[in-house]
Amino acid sequence: MKVAVTGKGGAGKSTISGALSRHLAAQGHEVVAVDGDPNPNLGISLGVARETVESMEPILNALIAVGHTHDDPAPDPEDLLARYGVAAPDGIVLVATGKIERPTDSCLCCGSHMTTRQFFGDLRADDGRIVIADLEAGLNDLLWADPDPDDVVLVVAEPSAKSVEIARRATSLAADLGVKRVLGVANRSAGDDDVARMSEAIGADVVVVPDDPAVEHADHLGRAPFDLDPTSPAMLAIAALATQLLDGA
Repeated sequence: MKVAVTGKGGAGKSTISGALSRHLAAQGHEVVAVDGDPNPNLGISLGVARETVESMEPILNALIAVGHTHDDPAPDPEDLLARYGVAAPDGIVLVATGKIERPTDSCLCCGSHMTTRQFFGDLRADDGRIVIADLEAGLNDLLWADPDPDDVVLVVAEPSAKSVEIARRATSLAADLGVKRVLGVANRSAGDDDVARMSEAIGADVVVVPDDPAVEHADHLGRAPFDLDPTSPAMLAIAALATQLLDGA
């Protein structure tokens, strides 16, 4: 199963992606967590030490460093995972597709998007492996990732009107791409009104992740919410989301 996580910046995509990965891995599933943001931070939400996150070699940056060009054969995604993936808690393998580190004459963002598409598209997701891709904010990266019809698109929004509108657009775009399974996540929900607005906007099933001080506290400490309190309301809701994904696989 492959899951592309999309939504507006600040909606909580990395928190959802990280906690979802941890819940699935804790149940014994092989999980690959793909950080598709050119400013990668998914590792923190997974519980990877900040020093390890900072020292990671993102795929695109590593390929550029060794002189790889568009004219060269596309690298095998399993080889890329073996070379550039780093160990995260519960057996998760974390890999980043690209990182903006310094000014450059070329567009690293475009290269990062293309790397996300090739890696997410070609990486094996059979034999029980689950791939969770935390995409860059907005809709552009969802287009670049180009999920297959059998992939899952997880649309994350927090209660603001702007975030819900981006969720509506993302849901429509996923349908245009032919994706059969789209789930909405009403993150930091404070009540039924928040859930109703998102459900009406996207016209799809909505999973409620309540506003949870434990998640904010974990963010302030730079720790994974799953490690700080796996039984907090938000973590339990994401555990239910993991079950829902598996039941529909």
